[in-house]
Amino acid sequence: MPKPTIRASGRYDLILEQLLDAAETLFARQGVAGTSLQELAEAVGLTRTGVYHYVKGKDELLEHLVRGFTLETAERLTELTEEAERPAAERLREAVSSMAKRIAEHPRRFRLLLTSEDSFPELIAKQHRAARRATLDAMVSLIDQAKSEGGVRPIDTRLTAFSLLGVTNWMAFWYRPEQVGDLTPQQVADAMASIALDGVFSERASGADSMHAALALLEEDVSRLRQFVDAAD
Repeated sequence: MPKPTIRASGRYDLILEQLLDAAETLFARQGVAGTSLQELAEAVGLTRTGVYHYVKGKDELLEHLVRGFTLETAERLTELTEEAERPAAERLREAVSSMAKRIAEHPRRFRLLLTSEDSFPELIAKQHRAARRATLDAMVSLIDQAKSEGGVRPIDTRLTAFSLLGVTNWMAFWYRPEQVGDLTPQQVADAMASIALDGVFSERASGADSMHAALALLEEDVSRLRQFVDAAD
């Protein structure tokens, strides 16, 4: 595939994005196998030959779609696990918010990936599966780091990771701009992160020693239990 010149890169990016938009629409409606390169070309006003200036074929378009979501999400979350100078709870919130924002910006595109992954060509499917595993591993790592800092309740790490991923993934099926009024995708993502993490974060300040934090929670529970017992007497 010829590389775009600097002067032509703006048009190249524009046409490629139009091809991706057309692909997400046609793939969702007809399936990847049922969509021809000619249909994709006509959808953006190109000839079939003209499409080859941007992609080699349908598989490369699909790979762009996968990279734009699954691979880049895994890369960003992995980076967050390594930013040890920042509180883990802060990084966990950013991870959930960034995933939600990406989906809110392109819900139909992400929905396509979720519902079509069984029909991916093997190479793309392998990349997709590896990225999804990396995303889960990164989420587990962030939760464990937050737990060790005392900023998270004594919850099951993997169950929490699956729950947070499920909350963000489900946005692909309900999010529409008209559903959220004047809120921007970032504002929706931040609100979703707060709702999803309310049951995860401890009210104790993060960064405290984990044993002291756990002891404080136990003392709080014992105190509440005493109140119930006293009231019953």
